[in-house]
Amino acid sequence: MWTTLQIIFGALGLLLALGGSRLPIPLLTYAGIACFGLASMAIGWEAMITRQFQLGSRWRGTQETYTGLAAVLHGVQFNLIGLFLIGMSLSSYLDNGRAIVLQFVRRPGAPLLLFGAWCLMQAVISLAGSLEQRQGPRWITIMNLAISRVLPGIILIVIGAGAAWLGVFEMVAPETFDEMGGGFLEMLYGLR
Repeated sequence: MWTTLQIIFGALGLLLALGGSRLPIPLLTYAGIACFGLASMAIGWEAMITRQFQLGSRWRGTQETYTGLAAVLHGVQFNLIGLFLIGMSLSSYLDNGRAIVLQFVRRPGAPLLLFGAWCLMQAVISLAGSLEQRQGPRWITIMNLAISRVLPGIILIVIGAGAAWLGVFEMVAPETFDEMGGGFLEMLYGLR
């Protein structure tokens, strides 16, 4: 069922986006982007419900299988990507994309908080690792743990916690945030 939904939304999105670019009907392009968002959300819901997520290709030897919490977090990330694509197509259709960007420049708390949460989710995924990273000879497993899981996980935790803290700080005390340098984006975009 999930694979069928993913294929239908992906193919429909491709047809609508190509049709919108070939024909002078931008509404088709926006609908195609929204269908890509729905396909992404179908991938995310499948990962969250089945608690299993596969990346890569079995035939090329690049397959990574995530289970449990890592698969659920992948699903959440794919749902966020889908919501972003749907929101982007809707804002393009309503022609208020610039106003949204300028609002995020004035008050970057929500995007910072979302970016921080995204980094923290990716840190958990990195620390959990895929099933393929946990198999093989013991010394390769230890090297994978140290180099390709723990180090990126720690870096992502630091970046995510910092961005989330800045986002919450901006939401709680926006004037203080602007005084401490948060108004730089407003000066960059000429809003001050």
